[in-house]
Amino acid sequence: MRRVLAIVALLALASSAFAEIKLQQVDRKINLNSQFARISEAVKAKNVGDKPVSDVVFCQLLNGDAVVSLYKVVNADTKAELTVSPTTVEGAPAGAACFSAKLAAPLAAGDTASLTVTAVLAKAQVPYPKEISQTEGQLMLYKDNLYVLSPYAVSAQTTEVTTPSSSVKSYTDSEKPVSKSDNKIKYGKYDLIKPWTLQELSVHFENNKPFKHIVTYVKEIEVSHWGNIYVEEKYEIKNAGARHSGSFSRLKYAHSYNGKANSFRDVRAVLPPSARSLYYVDLIGNISSSNTRKTVQATVVDIDLRYPLMGGWKVDFTLGYSVPLTGFLFHTKGGRRKLTMDLASPLEDVFVEDMVVRVVLPEGSSKLQAVLPYDMDQSTDVKYTYLDTTGRPVLVLHRRNVASPEHSAKFSVEYSFAATSILREPLLLVSVFFCLFAAVIAYNRLELVITRDDKWAAARDREVLATYMEQIQAALEDEASLMAGFEAATRAVRDTEDVDAAQRKRAAVEKGCKDLEDKVKPLLAAVESRSARVAGQVREVLDKSKALQARYGRQLAERVELVKKGSTMGEISRKLAPGQEALEAARRELKNAIDTVFGAY
Repeated sequence: MRRVLAIVALLALASSAFAEIKLQQVDRKINLNSQFARISEAVKAKNVGDKPVSDVVFCQLLNGDAVVSLYKVVNADTKAELTVSPTTVEGAPAGAACFSAKLAAPLAAGDTASLTVTAVLAKAQVPYPKEISQTEGQLMLYKDNLYVLSPYAVSAQTTEVTTPSSSVKSYTDSEKPVSKSDNKIKYGKYDLIKPWTLQELSVHFENNKPFKHIVTYVKEIEVSHWGNIYVEEKYEIKNAGARHSGSFSRLKYAHSYNGKANSFRDVRAVLPPSARSLYYVDLIGNISSSNTRKTVQATVVDIDLRYPLMGGWKVDFTLGYSVPLTGFLFHTKGGRRKLTMDLASPLEDVFVEDMVVRVVLPEGSSKLQAVLPYDMDQSTDVKYTYLDTTGRPVLVLHRRNVASPEHSAKFSVEYSFAATSILREPLLLVSVFFCLFAAVIAYNRLELVITRDDKWAAARDREVLATYMEQIQAALEDEASLMAGFEAATRAVRDTEDVDAAQRKRAAVEKGCKDLEDKVKPLLAAVESRSARVAGQVREVLDKSKALQARYGRQLAERVELVKKGSTMGEISRKLAPGQEALEAARRELKNAIDTVFGAY
């Protein structure tokens, strides 16, 4: 019995508190032109009690899966936005979402406040029927309370419902007066409405606007103090309209206006004007079907999806770009840094069911503080990328039920960053390369053999000997090139005028061969110190080379002599043929000797 009396006393106290306010006039407008239900109420609230009132409670009836994406109360006289917070009201009917608006100054007894209430509801329009074919129009059903749902008495009110077109299948007309003109339905005015008065408002109408629902939206903003801010946005988009039934004809979709029904093929993203390095990909890879244009105010990206999104269909993709630090990252007076970016999705006219924004700051940042345009859940995380040691601090922001463009706003993140921290990565790179080079130098100087036995010494001598042999072979190859020039000069002698040039060429070749011989002498001595047998083989090769050089000289001398005697070219070739054959044989013999002696090295 005591419990019952206590409940009755609380109800009486609550009703007496709400009796202090009376809504003298409420003009409500419900706009159903898009996927949202945008509700605007012009309210005149009067304090009819004897005490000042600091808060005014407003309520909105939600049907089915409808959610309140935005609820805002503004003083109509000063245009100042009031602080609004969700509240629970005794006696409110099921499905009522109530909000308490705190007045800038207490409303004195007898005074009146003019307030403007704005509510944006998502999922309030329900497809009816739930499934349609490709050629059928989309019909939506919207339900609400005909009267303003309020804990206060309402002296007078009107309601106006606006639909996308004049095609309205049915609407509530039981409460008079009601009238319909084109795409507007007007109710009222209604007088003396009691608190919590319920009367269903139902409107069944055609709405072929696409219902673009972003199921999950993850935006990552990564700041680099070396000049760029990288932004990557991951989307999972669903067409939340009436589900598509039956077969799908791409031909009909392309050529028939009615074949598109409630589907959509593209979305538009409005990015900062300085956006660059754009990419648009999905799980398959890059998608090239998009168009980007630059304006003074923005970078507009028209994104074509891989396939049309019919009702109930989904698609996911990733959109990325970068912007310069200029215009987005600032230094504050306190020595801190301030990042200012767009918070919500850049896509137009979308509803985001779940939004996550990750702000990745440079390694070494501390004391993170977010300045947000509306309430969001905040947490921190750490991300490891290239050249990180302790990881980069991440500020994670989360919010559900985000509407565009109502939630399109900028936010800021302030953080501390020491000027010397920017040298962390360059110093790390320098240290890594220094350690690498030092390790290579140390490795080349290390002797990894525990004992130096005869086999080790023999292997070491063979390595050194191979080095000398390679140098001698290179000298022989250079000499062969000189001999080729010698041979070409010999063949060029056709008359007495060519003799002087051939003699000069011979002198140059002999000088070059003498220089190579001087170069080989110390190398031959070094070979002999390692292996007398190999040195003897090398001397034999060198002797063959000198013999070949002498044959080239004799061939040139004989040709010059014949030219001076006036012999014809035929006679010269015939007389020099035996010498030329002997020269070719000597050259082959020298080549075989070089391959035999130096091939093992």
